[in-house]
Amino acid sequence: MSSFLQNTLDETLACLPAGGINELSALIDPAWIEQALAATGKASIRRRKLPADHAVWLVIGLALFRQMPMWQVVQEMALTLDGQDLPVPSSSVQARQRLGPEPLAHLFGLLTDAWARARPVRGTDLRVLAVDGVVWSAPDSPLNRADLGSGQTQYGPQPWPMVRCVCLLDTDSHELLDAKLGNYHCGELTLAADLRGLDHSITLFDRAYFSAAFLMDWHSAGTQRHWLMRAKDNLRHEIVQTLGEGDWLIRMPVSQRARQLRPELPSHWEARLIQTQVDGKSRRFLTSMRESKRFAADELAQLYRQRWEIELGFREIKQSLQQGQGVLRSKQPELVMQEVWGVLLAHTLLRRWMRLMAEHVGVAPLRISFHTAKHAIMGALNTVHLARAGTLPKHLQLLLDQARYFVLPPRRPDRSFPREVKRSTRSKYPSKKCQSALN
Repeated sequence: MSSFLQNTLDETLACLPAGGINELSALIDPAWIEQALAATGKASIRRRKLPADHAVWLVIGLALFRQMPMWQVVQEMALTLDGQDLPVPSSSVQARQRLGPEPLAHLFGLLTDAWARARPVRGTDLRVLAVDGVVWSAPDSPLNRADLGSGQTQYGPQPWPMVRCVCLLDTDSHELLDAKLGNYHCGELTLAADLRGLDHSITLFDRAYFSAAFLMDWHSAGTQRHWLMRAKDNLRHEIVQTLGEGDWLIRMPVSQRARQLRPELPSHWEARLIQTQVDGKSRRFLTSMRESKRFAADELAQLYRQRWEIELGFREIKQSLQQGQGVLRSKQPELVMQEVWGVLLAHTLLRRWMRLMAEHVGVAPLRISFHTAKHAIMGALNTVHLARAGTLPKHLQLLLDQARYFVLPPRRPDRSFPREVKRSTRSKYPSKKCQSALN
């Protein structure tokens, strides 16, 4: 067992005093929660039935126990203060309103810095990351529709308000490194510009992120922050140097609009263009990695396949963690944002423990089944309310000891994930129209 894992287990699995909120400190150091509350000015001054630190766990619990009502989440996680009676549901709502989304966002940054971003890179290797966006539907309340917005079709507005999220994910472990939220009308590129990249990495983008200003900023923000993406079919460029067969250094113009917004941008910028055969089809890729001897064209084309891992990560979050529930719970915009941060925190907790389980049995993190491990970890959380000293740490240690039972077989090398949708089913009933479309 590595010294890093041993130190982590020594700190995490120490016996704790009885009581639900103390038991939960086996998952998140209470000092981090206190730091997040203090940094955002949300720390509780007086002891309420649901103080701020309990409210943080309540929001995370709402994501972990998606099918449970709020009062039952409070009961299952033993969040009542000093063993008091279960607070009325309005107390939980008021606690969430006092908390807001900011402490959850701050805590997410603390956890990703300590767990996902801090993992060392071996030698000259580069960590492979991916960036993409995802949307969540929120209940169709007047406040949500006014503040979050929604899409528009030829038949009128979409049925649900939506919140947009752009994430940075490690493709080797599905751990989130950063995330940014905005309303539906906030573009993915705008949100992605605020993501914190990582040194000694290569980030995979789809073609929606093709922007000279964005890609140059991403590359220059740190040390060896490379990027790779599919090239557009109508790419305007001129060849500066031929690096090999189907391999060129090219020069591209920076749009006039971009230079109006950013006068310091040059008139042209350079990147490497690769053309290769992938599954019998010609594919072109753009990248910042100009060293053709170090980064072979065929290897980069194969590496781009890992961009699909972020889609599988989103499937873990929306299908397994949220149990396929298409609409969030919250009817107020701030609570919608708070709920999404809670979902991202819950996924971060699960993925962190799955990485520890993988290290314990010596396999890659993606060899641990997310679905079964999630149920096992949540089963351990269900024991918190039993109020026996060390209950949760003992169950987490048991998960490590039984990690071999959660290992999946190696992935098939010829497996593909084509973009397909099921044929829509026509119904004899008319569709329900949005209230705003009727006004």
